[in-house]
Amino acid sequence: MIDKITLRSTIFKHLDGLVTAPVAYVLHEKGVLSHILDKKEVTLTELTKHFKANEGYLNVGLRVLCSQGFLNYHIDHIADQIKFSINDKSAIAFSMFYLYEDVVDLLHFTMQFRTRLSYDIPFVRLGLIFDLYATNYGISFSSDKLTNEIQHQILTHIEGCLVGPILVQLGMNGMFHKYFMEISFRPEEFHKSPENFKILLDFFVDLGWFTQNKGNYQFTEKGLFFAKRASAYGVTVSYLPTFSKIEQLIFGNPNILRMVAEGEDEIHVDREMNVWGSGGAHDTYFKVVDEIIIKLFNLPI
Repeated sequence: MIDKITLRSTIFKHLDGLVTAPVAYVLHEKGVLSHILDKKEVTLTELTKHFKANEGYLNVGLRVLCSQGFLNYHIDHIADQIKFSINDKSAIAFSMFYLYEDVVDLLHFTMQFRTRLSYDIPFVRLGLIFDLYATNYGISFSSDKLTNEIQHQILTHIEGCLVGPILVQLGMNGMFHKYFMEISFRPEEFHKSPENFKILLDFFVDLGWFTQNKGNYQFTEKGLFFAKRASAYGVTVSYLPTFSKIEQLIFGNPNILRMVAEGEDEIHVDREMNVWGSGGAHDTYFKVVDEIIIKLFNLPI
């Protein structure tokens, strides 16, 4: 029997990763994090001036790291300043942010196409990253409890960057139809490029989401848990166009996502995906609410 509480927690950690990876990697590359480590405590105003950044977006980016426990956040109401300071996790986490590079590059690559067609998934690039992930990027897990915890946290972020967009894309293309969820199937039954699709399925086998027997794949109970909740990833994944512009938003033109001519589609979000994701999430929510209301109405008067 699967531990639904743990798996549900994993979904939230995956969603954390989709947001954290692009932000953390950009701040790492720009030297912001090494500067904070050197200073130990620094104001948002100082960072903005030193790195010629856009204050609002820099604040949001650093708050993302705070939400993961990698930095401390303090508002000085008297001095009217926002301060960031390091903690026990900062140096350990910052030293590992280079690991986000592959999934951030993948994000930028996929945003060139803005397509949801399953045959346009960049299988070759994914396969290379899957291989690295399968070896935990060569990490030797530390015996130190805190370091070990952060190592697994960042690897789960990377896993989220991989599975999130794939789950949404497959979900919107019918992969999680009842037919495929209840029987074993071969890659060619769903995809016109079965050898490429097999790369994804084998990755899911490694995650314990599928079993594979003589070329036939079938969902495990764990895999069904995630497949049935694919829409939970939809809203966050729909904002990948924004996450792909993090560097420009923080250090360049903060209005880059507003540069849309009248009548053109918005570029900061995949609206169709957003509606699909929010609809699925709300459907689950309202089912729970319905159960509560029915129980209330069935109580004795």
